[in-house]
Amino acid sequence: MKILPRLRLDLFARLAVSAAFAVACFTATSAALVPTEWSHRQPLDVPRAGLVSAALPTATFEHAQPNLADLRVVDASGREVAYWLDGQLHARASLPTEPSPWRSVASFRSERAREGMQLVIATGVAGPLDALELQTAAPFFLLAAHVDVSSDGQTWESLGAALPLFRQFGAEQLRVPLARRKAAFVRVTLDDFRLRDVVFTGARALPSPSAAAEPEPVPVETRLVRREEFAGETVLTLELAAPHVPLARLAFDARDAVFMRRVVVAVREVAGEKTVERPLGSGTIYRVALDGAEARAELAVPIAHPPGAREIIVHVFNGDSPPLTLDAVRAAMRPLKLLFVAQPGPHFLLTGNAQTDAPRYDLAAFAGELRRADALALTAGDLAAMPDHRPRTTLTEPPLPDVPLLGGAIDASAWTYRRAVRIAASGVQELELDPAALARSSSALADLRLVRDDHQVPYVLERPNLSRALPVEPIVVADPKRPSVSLWRVALPFPHLPVQRVTLTTAAPLFERQFRVFEKFTDANGRESESMLASGAWTRTPAPGAPTARTFELSRAPQTDTLWIETDNGDNPALPLGPVQIVHPVARLIFKADTADTIALLHGNDTVTAARYDLSLLAPKLLHAHREIATLDVPGPAASEPLLTRLSRLGTGRAVFWAALAVLVIALLVTVARLLPKPPQK
Repeated sequence: MKILPRLRLDLFARLAVSAAFAVACFTATSAALVPTEWSHRQPLDVPRAGLVSAALPTATFEHAQPNLADLRVVDASGREVAYWLDGQLHARASLPTEPSPWRSVASFRSERAREGMQLVIATGVAGPLDALELQTAAPFFLLAAHVDVSSDGQTWESLGAALPLFRQFGAEQLRVPLARRKAAFVRVTLDDFRLRDVVFTGARALPSPSAAAEPEPVPVETRLVRREEFAGETVLTLELAAPHVPLARLAFDARDAVFMRRVVVAVREVAGEKTVERPLGSGTIYRVALDGAEARAELAVPIAHPPGAREIIVHVFNGDSPPLTLDAVRAAMRPLKLLFVAQPGPHFLLTGNAQTDAPRYDLAAFAGELRRADALALTAGDLAAMPDHRPRTTLTEPPLPDVPLLGGAIDASAWTYRRAVRIAASGVQELELDPAALARSSSALADLRLVRDDHQVPYVLERPNLSRALPVEPIVVADPKRPSVSLWRVALPFPHLPVQRVTLTTAAPLFERQFRVFEKFTDANGRESESMLASGAWTRTPAPGAPTARTFELSRAPQTDTLWIETDNGDNPALPLGPVQIVHPVARLIFKADTADTIALLHGNDTVTAARYDLSLLAPKLLHAHREIATLDVPGPAASEPLLTRLSRLGTGRAVFWAALAVLVIALLVTVARLLPKPPQK
């Protein structure tokens, strides 16, 4: 007798939900909205009445706000239609207060086996698992891992061919994918364990989420704008089809047979008065062949944060390996759909209104019903400008003006160096300072000025976390007093070059040495002294894949144009030293110019402070704009440079300067002697 009232209550609840859903749709449809306040629209032709599922193409994100707060759906008469956004706009980033999805395993045991080493792990998770992640402190290894799963620890099922586990030059792969399997026990058998003493100390498990898996990302048009090779890394500049597209991943088409690389994806931003890069995602891409089996590869990097800009930066860290052969970089976005109830007829998606907030519809309460219901699948049409677009007039500040081309007047006579800037194409320019400009400027680059017609050209100074490597050949210097010591001289292109580190290479397979890097000074009395810049041990063994290079971080930038490298060989043969790389930071000036402009760079003035321009207000606009590459003319002194200053810079040390000064003094004395009256003859 109690079943009938319960059925009546369930039926009443369903009718109440349907009624509330209809009221919510009617209320939103009746709301007032001025479509001409939106700058762009996309057509949606609805053939019949009912629930509509409209897929959002890339063009929707061209002018929309980053969180799609300005997205609206209107019918032919301009009335607003309530919608619910189905899909994940951005990747879910765990907040500090949220618990980590990873779980500690119940037990971990490592034991020797005939095949190498076995790791037996009791996961302690009853449900399906996405992956296991092994833990080790070993810095450099490459192993083949065979994975088996079991429900009781007795009967094992293999997961297929061996997968690679490695850690090299910041790239690592320690994750064992389990593909949503239920595995109370996991056994990992490591091959060729004897090649290196790698000790695994534990593991953690990643349970599969209870929610349904995310739909497969859809391709996004991407263009490779620029590829640059820096010291130990490749930097790719990619241009997306829209600035606020919800990226899900980047995939790399690499032809190299075997490689392992760490990848970081970032976007340029302004923090205070500095330009920085905000990370969007990171990961490891690799292709590894184990025991002659088919190569295992992972060529995609997940993106966790929205870019917020059309141009993104990709760092591929190569270490001591050559750059990858990349044919293309492909982007994919998270699919998003709009669910709404519509009447037959034309509808429009509106975007491009920075003065509106996100709508609040009651449809969010019916998300489950909307997702399970049958819907008419449509795709929004091409993006077009709104006819008779009239932005809402408010009391807010007017939009920022365009980037200014000229600043205040300047007297260039106080600067030592003046160098022409070559402009290849009009627009926003990127001028990277070469070693001559870095060495002959103040340490903080405060004396840099761009000039045109005796006026300054405003710029933004960008100092990315990048470095350039200059290869130099070390010269062996014999020291008869110390026959067991190897000494090399390394000539720098300029004194005061801001060298950050020095990388040494050798072909010797087995050695252990203590190195030091220093520079020498000679005072006015001819006494010589040394100043230490770096020191440390360098050890190499003939293990497979052992690095052949050693990098020394300098405590400060050298003041002279010569570095000295020294090591004591003891009773061992002299160590052969290969090519040396000196690494200096990258600094860029970002400004706007036309091809008809005659622009010069001034530097070499220790009496001025850093320039301050109103252009800093527009720094984000400059940093996110497409850049043309400007270049500097060959180094040369400024026309206003004093003669003594020029002479002092012709040589590499004080000796040349004092010699030039002595010649000048002698010439002056001879001239004065000739001008003096001669004594009368007897």
